[in-house]
This record gives sequence, C-alpha cells and structure tokens, in this order.
Amino acid sequence: MRKQPDPVHEAALLQGCSQKGHNRMPGQQAGDWTPRPCPECMRLFEPTVVNQLFCMPEHTTAWNNRATKRGRVLTPLSIVARVTRNGTRGTVEAREAGRQASSQHNALIQRYRDEDREAGRMEWPAFMILRFKQGFDPL
Repeated sequence: MRKQPDPVHEAALLQGCSQKGHNRMPGQQAGDWTPRPCPECMRLFEPTVVNQLFCMPEHTTAWNNRATKRGRVLTPLSIVARVTRNGTRGTVEAREAGRQASSQHNALIQRYRDEDREAGRMEWPAFMILRFKQGFDPL
C-alpha cells in the first residue's frame, strides 16, 4: 500500500516558493539575511543568496584574481619553509633554502597585509571566518 502525500508537509516545504520553476530549498529564498560587509570594498550589502560573500561579481573576481596571483608566489615558499622546518631540517642546501623561503614568505605576507589595509579591504582572518560560517571546507 502506497503512502499518500501529506499536503501540510508539502506546503511547509514550499514555504514562500511558487509551485513552478523554483530550484532552491526552503530557507534559500532571496532576502531577509542580515547585511554583511563586502570583503573587497567593506560596504554593507544585503545578500541575495545565503552564501553570498561579495556585493557584486566584479569584487568577487578582483578578490579571487589577487588571491590566485599571491598564492602562486606564496605556495612554493610555504611548502619549502614547512618541509625544512624553516631551515632547520635537511641538507645544508635545503636548510639554507628553507631559511630564505621562510623569510621571503613572511615578508610577502606582511606586504600583502599592508596593501590590503591601505586599500580598505577586509583582513584575511575575518574573511576566513565569513567563509567558514558559510560552510567552506577546503579539504
């Protein structure tokens, strides 16, 4: 015997959605989210979807392009510094490479932080807090 659908339950699932053409789950409808700062310009905006981080697509692109460019420089330095324990492990050459990589890595991070502050952008710890709240899982 097949169970009949419960109209009350179905109505609860469609709370505020039209019956035709909706592709969002309940709770994902646009609006009614607290305003949040855009990491790029720091202006408050009201998100139109629950996991929106930036006020406009151009700011998303600018942030991601800058992060990609910086990451290409920082990643090899970070790996070498970590593998050599900041220049305390490995061969003589590896230790020297680790010390240089660690020093350059730290100098670049400081430079990037200063650039972001001068431009009025969000600090990276605050940005990661926002991403984690929205369910970001890098692994």
